[in-house]
Amino acid sequence: MVDFKKLRSAKAKASIIDPVEIFRRLPKPPGITDLYTSQAHVLEEWHRRRNEQDIVVKLHTGGGKTLVGLLIAQSMLNELHEPVIYLSPTTQLVDQSLEKARDYGIPALPYVKNEDFPDDFLSGKCVLICAYRALFNGISRFGAPASRRDILRAGGIVLDDAHVSFSTVRDSFTLKIENENDEEAYDFLTSTFRHDFESIGRLGTFDDVVSGLDYNVLEVPYWNWLNKSFQVREYLRKKSDDYPFVWPFLRDSFEYCHALISRNSFIITPIFPLVDLIPTFSECPHRVYMSATIGDDNAIVRTFNANYKSISKPISSSSLAGISERMILAPELMKLEEGDIPSMLLKVADWATNKKNISTVVIVPSGYKAQTWTDIGTYADSSEMVSECVKKLQDGKSKGPFIFANRYDGIDLPGDSCRLLIISGLPRGTSEYDQFRSNVFLHGKAINSALAQRIEQGMGRAARGPGDYCVVIATGKDLIAWIGRSSNIKFLTSSSRAQLEMGIEVSKTVTDTRSFGKTMDSCFKRDKEWIEYHAETLAESVMPEEIDVESLKEANVEQKAFRLWRDGYFEKAIAKVEKYSQESLSLDDQGKGWLLQLAARIAYHWGNSDISQQLQQNAYGYNRYLFRPQVVPPYVPLPPPSKQAVAIVEEIHRFNPKRGFIAEFDEIVSHLTPESTSNQFEASLESLGNMLGFSSERPEKIYGVGPDLLWLMNDHFALVIEAKSRKDYKNPLTKDQHGQLLVAIEWFKKEYPGYSFIGVSLHPNKAATKNAIAENSKALTYDKLNELISNARGLFRELCEFKRGKDEIVTLCERLLKKWKLHPKKIESEYLLDFELQKK
Repeated sequence: MVDFKKLRSAKAKASIIDPVEIFRRLPKPPGITDLYTSQAHVLEEWHRRRNEQDIVVKLHTGGGKTLVGLLIAQSMLNELHEPVIYLSPTTQLVDQSLEKARDYGIPALPYVKNEDFPDDFLSGKCVLICAYRALFNGISRFGAPASRRDILRAGGIVLDDAHVSFSTVRDSFTLKIENENDEEAYDFLTSTFRHDFESIGRLGTFDDVVSGLDYNVLEVPYWNWLNKSFQVREYLRKKSDDYPFVWPFLRDSFEYCHALISRNSFIITPIFPLVDLIPTFSECPHRVYMSATIGDDNAIVRTFNANYKSISKPISSSSLAGISERMILAPELMKLEEGDIPSMLLKVADWATNKKNISTVVIVPSGYKAQTWTDIGTYADSSEMVSECVKKLQDGKSKGPFIFANRYDGIDLPGDSCRLLIISGLPRGTSEYDQFRSNVFLHGKAINSALAQRIEQGMGRAARGPGDYCVVIATGKDLIAWIGRSSNIKFLTSSSRAQLEMGIEVSKTVTDTRSFGKTMDSCFKRDKEWIEYHAETLAESVMPEEIDVESLKEANVEQKAFRLWRDGYFEKAIAKVEKYSQESLSLDDQGKGWLLQLAARIAYHWGNSDISQQLQQNAYGYNRYLFRPQVVPPYVPLPPPSKQAVAIVEEIHRFNPKRGFIAEFDEIVSHLTPESTSNQFEASLESLGNMLGFSSERPEKIYGVGPDLLWLMNDHFALVIEAKSRKDYKNPLTKDQHGQLLVAIEWFKKEYPGYSFIGVSLHPNKAATKNAIAENSKALTYDKLNELISNARGLFRELCEFKRGKDEIVTLCERLLKKWKLHPKKIESEYLLDFELQKK
């Protein structure tokens, strides 16, 4: 019998390095004759630039990224005759990549744990496909600080789904001590820094977090971390066998790390992943990042220390190939009764699955949020169960509904495996590092860009390619509030933006549950009018994605400063950060503060505490969610607010559609309850003041002095507020509690001479002890606060439904402020109560 394999391998294939030509000569699966135009285009462009070390290749979800990546890997094999590695985020995706390679006759082998590398891989005859974690770990068989193996030199590395790998790579360099598994270590580490949080005015929040009452994530002040990191290192060194894959990375790098505290864990994670400790990656001459069509690639620079100039020129195609049909619907933007939306969606999901025989998936941010849906579906609470549920959907053995927590990437549900996808809640990220970043960059460009990518990744789980379709329901007050802000939509790709804008217009026409179902059916039943409307609008709207070069420059400056710092060039590192923060015209305040705090951290490590303090004061001036300096800067009085009606209308006009403003309002006031932590309560009360057109601030949190809350209601009148939100409902106001308000009032008189004011205690009731002497102060009780919230919602709803121009809305707002009793004098008379002596 003729040995065709031997004859084929004997041919001189090494000279064929053009990936399009390689594809032409490969065997094809049934039904495949040629590449998509978009695939051919990006392969040709990569071939032209193949000598660059870092290249990003972008294709739409379902546009055939895996095949393109495998062809690039084969091309590098044929040219270099050196080992080539193909990375995938998960084991499941490794298997899918291997299957794709087999379908096209591309020689590929899997990484097998505890086995030597295959000879065909080492000799450059075969691609090795493995998960990111196989390469990025402290005892990596590719060569790492503690692997005891020679460093494997790779000719090329293809990073598939690079846009979803960032958290996976960071986790590889993160040491996490979990309270559940090692309570003794968690208690030791958190108590080591308890006093340090007292010095920055956050002891109450720290105690709430450690006791499990608060879901916040706190960072240990870098000056305390640097001073005590040796003590922590020595303690953990005795437990290093518990962290074999991470300890070798961090044991010499504690000073370059964040130390984070959550209710569940003590986390040590580097400021940037220490990828240079894996020479196989850092010294590789050809690295190709396969990515979805996202607009902001700064995370590739931050995570992999990639060359930002090359990353700023990604290879992509303007073709619509791979863009699936999605009907996006937002119930909160429909003319429905808001209180009925959660129960209505449960019925909709049940109807679609059991009556229409439609496969249904719900994606939520966390396991806690999943509980809302468990009455009508199965919650997959482990990776194994997620894989099992996905397989049932893909094989057609179940229609769900299945509920997945934080699975915005890594699962593929093409065709009938998912026709109804519900994205419930804003995907803030569930890792402690993600939550920490969310807190620091609240409402800033960095976090909104990351949120946009997660939202797009989530919507991309279903409808995976050309000809595929699904209905996506976006729901949840926080998600709709984010979508409603006009400034956020720009972070989405043009295709997702077009589909979302279509969905908003469609949602506005839905008036009840019946029309909701009919609208969905027009997608499920392949209504011609819907299909043509979607196709025409998409073709008109999709544009080449703009590259955020400034964001890449910022990431590059951070990475360069980080490397200079680690190499001992402290002064150069600080100068680089300061120069960029002064010269950049694109940096928002959150980003500028973050950079200056990095410089302050470097200066402190250098031993120059004076420069560090000055830099930290500057950083805090830009971003009050950063560390309060050890020497608190002088108080800067708030500017007087604009005219109340003008300020309210200006805020509403940040949203399109305006109902997004209502969703944000609802999300904010949901934390104005006794069950919320004091930090959540005060932050929400500050936001409520701003939404009502006042200038609002938390002086005590920012400066360590003054009241919990300050509402400047106009240029001559203010409320000075102390929030006793977590006091027992029956307890009266005491002398000590009222004394705090009196101290805050004295501070206010000093900082705001000429202002009239009312001292207010937000208190569960209006009772006070005799010794409190509270006759000149006012109580804002929960009942009155709820009345104020209800009236504010009535005001905002009327304004959001008014269809005239901005000037006419301002005139209407002035009239409605009187109707709803929300201008300053009415707030004083309608909602603030006199304290009464406690009844014995």
